[in-house]
Order: sequence, then C-alpha cells, then structure tokens
Amino acid sequence: MKEIAHIADVVEFRTWAKQQSYGSDSLKNDLKAAIDEEEYTEKVSQDVLGEIQDRQLMLRDAYPFDFDGDRLQFKGTSRSSYLFCLGLSLLPPELIENEQRCEQFETITMKAASQFFGGESMRIGAPWRSEQTPEYSVLLDRVVALIPDLGKRFRDEAPDGGDGGWDVLVVKSFADKKFPRFVALGNCATGRTDWKRKGREREPRFFWSFFSHDHRSTLITFFAVPFIMSEEWRLSKSSESTITFDRSRICEHAPDSTDAAAAWLDSTREAALAVPFN
Repeated sequence: MKEIAHIADVVEFRTWAKQQSYGSDSLKNDLKAAIDEEEYTEKVSQDVLGEIQDRQLMLRDAYPFDFDGDRLQFKGTSRSSYLFCLGLSLLPPELIENEQRCEQFETITMKAASQFFGGESMRIGAPWRSEQTPEYSVLLDRVVALIPDLGKRFRDEAPDGGDGGWDVLVVKSFADKKFPRFVALGNCATGRTDWKRKGREREPRFFWSFFSHDHRSTLITFFAVPFIMSEEWRLSKSSESTITFDRSRICEHAPDSTDAAAAWLDSTREAALAVPFN
C-alpha cells in the first residue's frame, strides 16, 4: 500500500480535477477498490483524513481546499503553488515538460525562498536565456550587481551550455550595501525517483570561480522539491548550512503560482482523474 501522504495527495488532486466535494464515504469506497483486502482497514481512511486536516491547519488560507473533517472542497482557483506541486508530484513524466520542471518550479521556489530569507532573488539555472538575460555574461553581471564584492566575471559562456550547478540565488544586503551580506544558493528537483541523488551537484566554490573575487558573505544552501518530505527525507538533505523547501514550505511562503503554471495544470485535468490511489 502507498504511504498515507501519497493517498492524501491523490484525494486532493482528484478533488481539484472533478471540481466537486469529496467525502469520507467516497474515500472508503475508493480505498476498498484500490487496496488489497488484507491491507485495508478503517484506520487507513481515518489516517488519510487526519493528514488532510493537518495540512489545512498548517497552511490555513494558503491551502487550496476547505475541509470540515469529513468533506474536502476545492476553493476554486488553479493559480495555486500547492496544486502545481501536486501535478509535478503525481502526473506521468511524459506530461511534465522542462518548462514546468525548471522555469516554473524554480520561479515559484525563488519567490518562496525570497519571502523566507528576505532580500532580492534571481533564477540562475538552465534554461536561463530570456529577454532579460540573452547571454550568460548578462546573467553573471546581474549576479555581480547583487554581490559587488565578486568583482569582474571571468566567464562569458555557461559551462557545457548549462549553468553553474545552482538554480536560485537569494541575496540580502544591509542598507550600506557592504559585506558581509546574506547569500543563499538553491537546488531544485522535481522527479519522485531521482531527487535523492540531486542537490549540490556542484559545490558553491565552482559557481564563485566564475568571478574574480570571493563573495565575502555568509552563505547557506537550500534544496527544494514539489512533494511533502518526511522527516527522514528532510534529514537526508539537511545540514548545518542547508535547509529544505518541500511543497508545504513553498506554499506557505509563495501560495500563488504563475499564470503559465496554472494554464499547464488546467490542461492536465483529465490525466489527474486517472492518477491511482495505490
């Protein structure tokens, strides 16, 4: 049997897709049909409802559903980072393009990290090319504008056409704009199977080598995923200088997704109804 958290995810995703309320009786019937008779007990459905209740209590207005202890009701807007992360967590990989995995998820994570840490932020992961950053040299110049102590950039091209191994940068300076300042570098991973091998694919020292001087600031790193991490999973990616952002933490600090993320999510409604409980 799948974990309680996964079943709760599917209940939420199907409730959004159907645009109808979902009650405890429906949950019991669906679980009985999906789970082996030996595994199903009344406690399973109670645990799922308890998980949903905990999520609502934690996220409050940022939670995209109303739940009264028995019935789950979608609030009515697909422009929710929580719903977008549900889609990244549950939909088949072939329905999730790089635009969602990279640009959209990293942009939402950037907003959450900026709200949590404070300061200015920018997305530095590939694909980085845009109207604002037509060349990699422009991206690095924008980094220097945030952290002047870095001096001149040493690179004009991205390594192997990709990036420096990091996806998000957050910088918080004092009013005097002098060192030391606070700097956070973030990695993002969306795959349910390959996230465990991700995070710090390259050490921060590699990215700072693109510039003539050291950042002279206090540095931490963070790791973001679109699903809810268990305590064991968080421990596997945490350290004294690294913290984790999962779906609930992202939604807490950036409850709204982008228009592009909401449009993609709406296009997957039929597939969402086919996501299995088990």
